[in-house]
Amino acid sequence: MLRRLCLVVACLLAIVARAAGRLRAPAGGMAGAPPHVRGSSVQRAAEQCTSEIMRNDTTRNPPAMRTKQPVLCDPDVRQRSGYVDLEDKHIFFWYFGSRARRAAGFSASSDPVPLIFWFSGGPGCSSQIANWQENGPCTYKPSVPYSPTLSDDERKALPHSVQRNPYAWNAVADIVFIDQPVGTGFSYGPSPGSTEEAADPAWRAMQAIYAQLSLDGAAAGEAPIADVYLLGESYAGRYIPVFAEYLLHMNDQIDGSEQLRERGYRRLPLSGIGVGNGFFDLRLQSPSSYKMGCDSTYPPLFSARQCAYLNSTVLPECARRIDRCYAGAGPGTSSDGMRAEAACTDLAPEPWRASRACAAADSYCNTPLAWTTTVSTYDVRRNATMVPDDYVAYLRTPAFKDAVGASANIDYVECSDPVFDRFTASSDAMSRSAKASLEFVLDRGVPVLLYSGDADYICNWYGTVDFIRALDWHGKSALADSPVAPWAWPAQSGDAIPAGQFVTAGNFTFLRVYEAGHEVPYYQPQAALYMLAQFLRQHRLSS
Repeated sequence: MLRRLCLVVACLLAIVARAAGRLRAPAGGMAGAPPHVRGSSVQRAAEQCTSEIMRNDTTRNPPAMRTKQPVLCDPDVRQRSGYVDLEDKHIFFWYFGSRARRAAGFSASSDPVPLIFWFSGGPGCSSQIANWQENGPCTYKPSVPYSPTLSDDERKALPHSVQRNPYAWNAVADIVFIDQPVGTGFSYGPSPGSTEEAADPAWRAMQAIYAQLSLDGAAAGEAPIADVYLLGESYAGRYIPVFAEYLLHMNDQIDGSEQLRERGYRRLPLSGIGVGNGFFDLRLQSPSSYKMGCDSTYPPLFSARQCAYLNSTVLPECARRIDRCYAGAGPGTSSDGMRAEAACTDLAPEPWRASRACAAADSYCNTPLAWTTTVSTYDVRRNATMVPDDYVAYLRTPAFKDAVGASANIDYVECSDPVFDRFTASSDAMSRSAKASLEFVLDRGVPVLLYSGDADYICNWYGTVDFIRALDWHGKSALADSPVAPWAWPAQSGDAIPAGQFVTAGNFTFLRVYEAGHEVPYYQPQAALYMLAQFLRQHRLSS
């Protein structure tokens, strides 16, 4: 099935270019910002965020947790999975310890291991997608070839075989796959209506998991967790910058409050963030649909007539309709998400975000979707096939749910329609942007890695570069002057395997990955693992 790893509205995002070939930097280098962008990281630095823990001084960390210690997929590493219970919200997670602890010469007491929190996109798509299809330790081996005639019950009754992914990201770090927003995957409870509204539950879940893993590590005589990373893909282009900004604000609150520290809340040592094929800002990314569909390093996806209509009519009208959507914002509001005049956790969708103007923009800007004839909009290569989702039947079995402590009452789906619909109703993608949050994070000195598989149509690398050019931060000029360099990963033979091109300046890096669709680790597992290892080691990439 075609999963919405990037919000449907983002499908206008045009896209990819991957080609056999080389990265062509957009005209104008990496400079220039569209005039519609409002807000700045300087203004946002003074924002005060609040949390449920501020309003209710009886809350303590960690909250109630229901966990198990499974031995699936990667039985030689420590695992913990289950629920963080936050009042009426129950957030599912699955932690895998790093294989690095078993390496020769590793000292558990003195060698710290970084901790990754992974968030998949959607909105409403489970992080188990990444665990089973991309960078997690789990690989599902079907016992019979896929057949559309098999019912769900028949698939669940088949013998199930699980294999260890040799290129899982826990080769170099501890990793936690979190199902959020609430209502996604195995998580349950009232769902939020926006990324900003989801930030506090996500932060509280990370606080609880960090506390539990710290206790587990101390009991095993391991070095404390010194580095935390927030990583994700697709609609996590909205999640990760906003969650990271919220985390930094909450770190400031905890640093200044002995009471919060006495209640168990700890500064989360954020050492970097990363997003693959991200959706960040519809207005900034959508014009690249012409580049991808009509003038990329791939064969054109559209006819000459369609390309002319797209360029002359669809894109200008899409921009006008987005402007009409924004026009409903009153004084003091913006498209930037978190705002100084409102508590970060209580951003109930304002009426203007659910206006007819925003809905009309959403509908119209999806026009090019009806034109595509590719097998998958997540991989436009002629020989593309769908990423298999046959693991889903296994995750619906009672045996699996019992092993990981998931609710027996949840019939797992990769992407939740109700969560998606709530975000769509508030125009979370149409009327909000991750731009200001990412600028804030960059200006706080946090290392940032954006990477894009260049065969993705939905959240393409051209649109990501357009977004990058618009960022206003202290390293903008240096990034504009930085050269694009080749990037390769080392094979066991000693050969350097060309895998992409990158540009870096200060605490920011962007990587284009050759021959990869929307889920980069699925298409280029060795390259993706090496990318991660480089970023964790030196907070940037290098040739």
